[in-house]
Amino acid sequence: MTRRTSAIKRAAKTPETDVRYCHILQVLTDWIGTTVMVVIGGRGLAKSTVIQALRSYRCVYDMPGAAFAFVSNTYVNLQDNIMPAVQKGWGLLGWAEGRDYIKYKRPPESWRRRCSVIVDDYRNAISFPNGCVIFLGSLDNPSLLAGKSVVHLFMDEAKYDKEQKVNRAFPILRGDALAYGNSVLFLGITITTDMPDITEGEFDWFFRYADEMDADRIYNIARVACALNEELLEMESIKRRANSSQLRIRRQQERIDRLQAGLWKMRKGQTFFFNASSLVNVQILTVEYIRRLLSGTLEMHEAMKSVFGMRPGLKRELRFYTLWSETHKYYDGTADGVAATNSSQLRYLHQHRPLEAGMDFGNQTSLVIGQYDNPSLYRIHKSMYVLAPQSIRQLADQFLLFFAGHGNKVLDFYYDRAGNNYAKQKKDQASEFKDAVEKDADGHRTGWIVNLKSRKQGIIRQNAEYTFMITLLGGTCPALPALQVDALNCREMISSIELAKAEVTYQGDSKIVRKVKKTEKLDLKKLPMLSTNFSDAFKYLLMRKDWLSVAHRTVSTSGSSSSGAVDQWFDSLTSQSDPSSGL
Repeated sequence: MTRRTSAIKRAAKTPETDVRYCHILQVLTDWIGTTVMVVIGGRGLAKSTVIQALRSYRCVYDMPGAAFAFVSNTYVNLQDNIMPAVQKGWGLLGWAEGRDYIKYKRPPESWRRRCSVIVDDYRNAISFPNGCVIFLGSLDNPSLLAGKSVVHLFMDEAKYDKEQKVNRAFPILRGDALAYGNSVLFLGITITTDMPDITEGEFDWFFRYADEMDADRIYNIARVACALNEELLEMESIKRRANSSQLRIRRQQERIDRLQAGLWKMRKGQTFFFNASSLVNVQILTVEYIRRLLSGTLEMHEAMKSVFGMRPGLKRELRFYTLWSETHKYYDGTADGVAATNSSQLRYLHQHRPLEAGMDFGNQTSLVIGQYDNPSLYRIHKSMYVLAPQSIRQLADQFLLFFAGHGNKVLDFYYDRAGNNYAKQKKDQASEFKDAVEKDADGHRTGWIVNLKSRKQGIIRQNAEYTFMITLLGGTCPALPALQVDALNCREMISSIELAKAEVTYQGDSKIVRKVKKTEKLDLKKLPMLSTNFSDAFKYLLMRKDWLSVAHRTVSTSGSSSSGAVDQWFDSLTSQSDPSSGL
């Protein structure tokens, strides 16, 4: 029997020992306890009752007299939904209203004298005997937080909080470093929510904290916390023994103190970001609860995000690429299962065959690279991008670096017809990319040859793209190859395809399906994953003349009601004058 198991068993056998049972996420959040904690969790994980309640409970005991704030999208949501759940958690921890805290009214003077800030209005505040106060604030009413200074910020159901409003609330997080800087939770943030769906007006700004987490450090924190837990259990066991000496107790306490001091240093200033599904708590929720949700209570789209914690794509019936599915992805594009750092790591790339690329220009310039695997299978291997003010030169440098070892240095280049503007003046973007690939930044030849394949490209109408993609992705045309996309190395492009929304309009009796392009006006940092830019690069790569000719014949002979749109577009393509003459 291990020391840990033995200690637990000895402690559990003693009636005076407080033994509690909880799911693993509760253990992790308790053990890790970093300054910033962001937990995205499915339904039934007790995010408010356990995580928010315990973190606020610790703040109160750790920083006597300090001020904190609970913030939500609306005050009604905070008061009716969030705080009752938090108070329930406080009750489980032993706090009782009236004795351990007073809400929404003036507390006794002895409580007020211990508070480090002056509070005149307690209608939106919760007070504690040691002088701590928690302000309740609403993002839709900034006056509730105006002028406040707090040392920890709590945000529950954060997916409803708009990023711009959240950013305006963060300045209240300041406080007295001399008085409270010794606490790990000083100037910290606790954020809990379930998975957001940006296509339904929810917000995902808190994902920015994922990049701030040092995963190796978090792992080591958990290991040390586990060791500390074992030592605490051992201390309980030692104290219960009749023959335990004071020397042994003192030595055990020294081990505990060393671990606690080490944990303080490891936790201070760190971020813990975690996403968990409801299955973490399945022993309490029961399998029947999950089965009932999936059998009709929730549609699959909702279940994927709110139960299984998966970032949702657009509902299939709202998508522009309606037949895109998991069957078009593959996840074994590299041997080690992580994104490639160079082309030699791509398992299915043929190193001695030419490459093909599609590009869309704009604030985000997107590039996708594909290649025939065989005559009946086409693979897209890699996606790249740059954001303004980065230039085509920098995107070409990405390409040259990634494909430096590629054996066949021929690139067939398909792109937005706007890339041909000012071609006669030799200032067009297509030629700029061609030159940037064929010559490096120092003007030296790279050995690459870029063939501009869209010099006489017509306007690709969205209704025609919609019809073509149904033909290609649906596999209804044997003359077109099947499509496979590397999910590890084309993450942004796949997100763009899955989030591209369709809108339907009518011209007389004709139904016109268009791609909603509003996402291309998002903040620059959001464009790669959320905008339609990459889906347009995808379109330019695939909607080439020979494939379109085959698809045109297939749709025309099938008698599809959409064939008129393809006919109109195909006719305009074949009769299109050379747009290289400039504007």
